[in-house]
Order: sequence, then structure tokens, then C-alpha cells
Amino acid sequence: MPKIQLLALDLDGTLLGTDSRVSRENARAVRLAQQAGVQIVLCTGRNLTETRAFNAQLDASADWAVITNGAAVMRFSDGAQMAFDGLDREMCAAVRAICAKFGLDLCIYTADRLYYGRDFLRFLEELRRRGHVTLNEADEGYEFVPDKEKWDDILAREDGRIVKAILHHLDPSQIDKIMQALEETGLFELTPSVMYGGELKNVEINRKGVHKGYALAKLVAQLGLDMNAVMAIGDSDNDLTMLQMAGLGVAMANAAPHVRAAADAVTLDNASDGVAAAIKRYILEE
Repeated sequence: MPKIQLLALDLDGTLLGTDSRVSRENARAVRLAQQAGVQIVLCTGRNLTETRAFNAQLDASADWAVITNGAAVMRFSDGAQMAFDGLDREMCAAVRAICAKFGLDLCIYTADRLYYGRDFLRFLEELRRRGHVTLNEADEGYEFVPDKEKWDDILAREDGRIVKAILHHLDPSQIDKIMQALEETGLFELTPSVMYGGELKNVEINRKGVHKGYALAKLVAQLGLDMNAVMAIGDSDNDLTMLQMAGLGVAMANAAPHVRAAADAVTLDNASDGVAAAIKRYILEE
């Protein structure tokens, strides 16, 4: 296969360990890949504020960020926005109507903020109860919306800047029904996040056709590269498109069986520095 020129890295469950941090071994391997002439792009469902925080844990900054499942592409060096495919007013209204139907609070991302309600807090509390490290909602960039009426002001203020919505429910069967309702609109790209063997589930909502593979292909074209020169590493459903579209798609050992089956290769799990192992095998030892 062609020499790897761009390395696309998912964050959670991939570059990040079980403590939700970049390990020293992974950080070192990413730096060595850059020194070998490979550009680094962090590809995540998170927004730019969160992605910058993890980028700071690397030995040297990544070159690019594909954020919120492909809704935007940013350059780390100067913050330049290379692409934006967010949710418009009609899409936000459709998501909000489905929230009302199921009695849920809305939860939306802009590039620099997360607006959330009580359902997200309940979901976080359940994750913490199970020993999962989660965000500190008191940190900068997170805004709790206590009253459904205040969403009018937020949606008006952030019109044109909303990149993704995400809906949470403690009953996975309800998420299945919510996904069906969202699918029937024909407006959205839907990615479920399944945790603890299906005991917990949420759904990420992007504009139809927007996903990590889509944004990565746009970036690669702008750089004058070829997807065959891309190596992508991931572990989740929202990584499937980039694993399938990259010249070399590498799944983490902690990925679900169907994700591993879709990849060209499988590396170690995220508790064992699987990213570093893949970089060493496919980039540094070429």
C-alpha cells in the first residue's frame, strides 16, 4: 500500500486510555509519526473545546481536527475552519419536536460549547456510578439549560453554529424508538453509542451524509492527498466510515466485533497503548 501521509485518530476508546487521558506512550508515538512526515488529524464526536484539551496532552500539537462526527474541520495552528456542515433551523426544530414527543431535554454542540439539560446529567451520573470517568460539567464550555423555555433564546443565539445534537435516555429501548422517529424525518445521519453491552445507549445526530469519513475525505482532497495514503484508527460506530474509507483502517481490540470486522487490521486495546502499537507497526517500521 502507499506510504502513510495522514493519520486519523479517534479519541475516546482509541487515543485516550481508560482514564480518559493520552498515555505517554501514545503521545510519544504520535510525535514520532509527525517527525516521519505524517500529518495528524484528531477525529472525534467531541467539539473543538474538548478536542483542544486532549490535543494539549500530546507531545506536539496535531495538525487538524475533525470534530462532532465530521460536522466541521479545523486547523490547530491558527483555528482556521476548513469545512462546516452543521444543523440548520429546520433540523434543530425537528430534533426539538422529537424531544417534546418523548419528554426529553435537548442537548446540542457548537464548536466551542455544549448545551445540555437534565437527561444528560442523569446519563452522566449513571456513567459515574459505573466507574466511568466523565467530563466535569462545571468546566468552561458546558452550559446547563434548566428550563425548556430557555432553548428558544439559545437556538436563536447559536443559529448557524450548531454542529451536532445528542439525545440521552436511561432506557435503551427508548433510544431505539427515538432513532426510528429521527430516521423517518430523512434529515439526519444517526450514530448510536452502545455501552455496557447495551445497558446504556444514546444517539448522536448530524446532518444527513455527514460523518467522520465524509469530513476526512474533504480534508484529504484539500490537502491534495489520496485516501489510500490515510491510516485511520478507531473503536466505535462513529468510526466505521473512516475505517472503511481509509487506505488502512485499524480497529482497536476493545472495539465491538462488527467494528473489528469492518477494519483492515486490529491493534491492541486502549488500555495497552494500541495507537502506539499501530503507529510503530504501520508507520515507523515501514
